[in-house]
Formats: sequence, C-alpha cells, structure tokens
Amino acid sequence: MDSAKGKPLVIVYHDDCVDGAACAWAVAKAHGADKGKHDNVTYIPYAHHDKGKAEDKIRAALQEDATLYFVDVAPTKEFLDEMMTPGKDGKAKVRQVNVMDHHESQTRALEGYAPPDVEGGQPALELLIDPNLHSAAKMVWQELLPDEPPPPVLDVINLMDGDAKGLNTPQDFAAAALIDTKDISTPERAFETLRGLAKETFNEMAMAGRPLVEDQQAKIDWLLKNAQTIEMQILPDQPPVKVAIVNADVKQFGRQISARLVEEGQKAGSGVAFAWHMQKNGAVTMSIRTDGEPDASKIADYLRDTMGVTGGGHDGAGAVHFASLFHFAAEMPFRNAKPLHKHAIIPPAKQPPRHENRPPLH
Repeated sequence: MDSAKGKPLVIVYHDDCVDGAACAWAVAKAHGADKGKHDNVTYIPYAHHDKGKAEDKIRAALQEDATLYFVDVAPTKEFLDEMMTPGKDGKAKVRQVNVMDHHESQTRALEGYAPPDVEGGQPALELLIDPNLHSAAKMVWQELLPDEPPPPVLDVINLMDGDAKGLNTPQDFAAAALIDTKDISTPERAFETLRGLAKETFNEMAMAGRPLVEDQQAKIDWLLKNAQTIEMQILPDQPPVKVAIVNADVKQFGRQISARLVEEGQKAGSGVAFAWHMQKNGAVTMSIRTDGEPDASKIADYLRDTMGVTGGGHDGAGAVHFASLFHFAAEMPFRNAKPLHKHAIIPPAKQPPRHENRPPLH
C-alpha cells in the first residue's frame, strides 16, 4: 500500500456512516493529515442515492500526482475503468487508486476486475475488498497504520456496522448508542469526534450510552406498532412473499432496530423487512434487513436489476435507492399493504398548554 506523505490525497468515503467517517480518519491519519485543514486533501462523501454527484466531484479533484482512496465504498466497474483510463494527454489521471471496502455486493461487482487495455499511463491499483468483515474502518486502520493498535471505538464500530449482529450485550448496544449520537456531518467534525472517542475505554463509552438505549427502544416500539406487510417478489425465480415495511430512517432508531425489523419480517412470514425514507435530494432510500437468509445483498441486487434502483449491502443488511418518491411509489406494491399489527397505536398529537387566565389575543 502506498504510504507517501505530502502528496495530494482524494479520500472518498461512505456518506452519513460512522464506519465511512472512521475510514476517512484512518487514511488521513496515516498520511499525517487528520488535524486541521490541508490544502492537498480533498474529502468526498459518497452517497449511493446520489453517486453521480460524488463522481463529478472526484473528476474535478483528480491530479496526476494524487492518491485516490475509496473507503467503505467502491466505485462501479464503469467508473473505475474511467479512473484507470489515461487522460487526453496520455497520462494517468492519478498516481494510485486504492479501493478498500467490505460490502458483499461490491465484491461481486468487482470480482476478477482487470484494468482496461489502453495505451498511455495508468495509475497503480490496489483492491482490498473483504466481505467477511463487519466493518471497513478496522481493516483500513490495520492496513495503513500496522504499528498502531486500533482504539476501542473502532472495535465497537466493527461490531455495530451493517446489520449490527456483532452487538450482543447491553454494554455493546450502549457504547454503540453513544457513538451514534456524535456529529459526523463533516470530515472536520467527524475527526474531532473520533479523536475524542479514541481516548475512551469501552466501559466509559458503554456507561455514557446506557441512558440512550431505553429511549431508542421506546421509539422502536412505537414505530413497529405501525408496521405493514406487502407481497412482492424479492429474488429471481422465486414466488412473491410477504414482507414487513415501515416508513423510517433506520439511522434515527439506534442499532437495536435491525434485530427488531428482522422479527417483524419473521412475523410477516418471509424473514424480510424494509424501512424507507426520503432523502433531502428527493431520492428514496429503502433499507433491507434479514437474518442472512434470504441474503439482503442479493435482494438488493434483484431489486436493482428489476426496478432500476441503485444499492447493495451485506447478507443481513442492505439498501436500495429510488430516484424519486414517484419512482418508489410506482415500483412498490402498496396496493396490497395490510397492517401487521391489528391494533396500531398512534400517539395523540401534542396539545398546546392551557392558560385559563391568559388575556385574549388582539
């Protein structure tokens, strides 16, 4: 792995994901660029529901002597071909391309990848994609900082990423809950957050996160009382099955939501549950949760092939992205939706406080 410092860096990382933020931090730290602003480092968040925007930013950031990292994400084969193709001047667009990811869908997409056979310069290429890992951050750290032990926060991120199956004890969930409350909205804030958490022990994180878990559980209880089922085909050459579905951004409910969604899928009969929400750019993201059977990444692949969506994932957790709410509504069979719980309880709207003696408004 290239380790030259002082050269321009372009770090592409999974947007709105603590694993992606931790990967970007590890890369920056390995190159001595994790503190303060550096003119020669460009950070590019990569959102699967808006990858075209990220690709445009990558093109704009390319420099002949730069090192390009994709961490916790991987480019499409077509975009990687573009990066590996010389520019109009016959020179390589960057000095080196590193792809470091752990998603099963990306393993399948780039399996056996060979750069295009073209004339002119090509960057060095390093592919490190291991679908057997829970997270990418610990892998990136160990690859780029082999002489420095990963801090405990990376161990927790390794347990909590994807379908969160690595979280087993109440302490695990409490530490994860604390990490999920931290601000990772920009690289600067994410790095500040991670530097702070890196100073804490697992027990300190678990103690601080304990009160957060009960609040998350109450929110999940309310959400799932309003779950519905839809019947649809989710895998090739398989009959339609009943799938549980809720309208929610799973990131707002903590890591316990994955196991609870799987339970809803089991009640529906398929073992599959979806949770959908609208992104700021109008796209709709639909998370997929299973216990690994059926494989959530293969469900994402099938929906991608049949519905024109983007996405992927792991065996127990995946996501697909619809271009718009209209696209989502047109493809999803809500016509046959049924309540999963017969007595859904919707909390009453909050009423303004009563002021019996308040003078009338004029």
